[in-house]
Amino acid sequence: MGAARVVLIVIGAVLTLLGTYLFALFPSSIPLEVGSGLGFAMNLPTIITATPDPSVAILYYLFLVLFIVWLGSGVLQLVGLKSKAVGVIFSLVPLAIGVMFVLQTQTTILGPMTDMFFGMTSGEVYFNFVPYLYELLGMGLGVYALLAGGTLGLIGSLLSKD
Repeated sequence: MGAARVVLIVIGAVLTLLGTYLFALFPSSIPLEVGSGLGFAMNLPTIITATPDPSVAILYYLFLVLFIVWLGSGVLQLVGLKSKAVGVIFSLVPLAIGVMFVLQTQTTILGPMTDMFFGMTSGEVYFNFVPYLYELLGMGLGVYALLAGGTLGLIGSLLSKD
């Protein structure tokens, strides 16, 4: 079980990193702009200094913290090779982000949070390539990579070390 655990955690971490930084999560209505973790990272100073509407301020800052943790979750999944708890926690983050993006693109259950998600993660495409947008069923390949990476990392973290 030990070798399978390591392989699952490493593949999960790599998929999470690819889904966060290399692949886009969704297309934007603005040309040469997509939603991705890279777009969030590049807009982070603007997002932090923005003053949200008081009616959604708590939700805004909650998502801000969740998205900041998401930026480091791929690397921190690898810590799951040594600590099960860290591996599980940082595998759940990309899984939760992926599920939220699936819900917002396929349903209307998240309502006004959809605009907040799109606004926080939208950014330009660098060098006309990064983040790469390959759209499947209305979602970018990054969503699928986050879901797969989070799932594999979670399974690997829950397996026994021996």
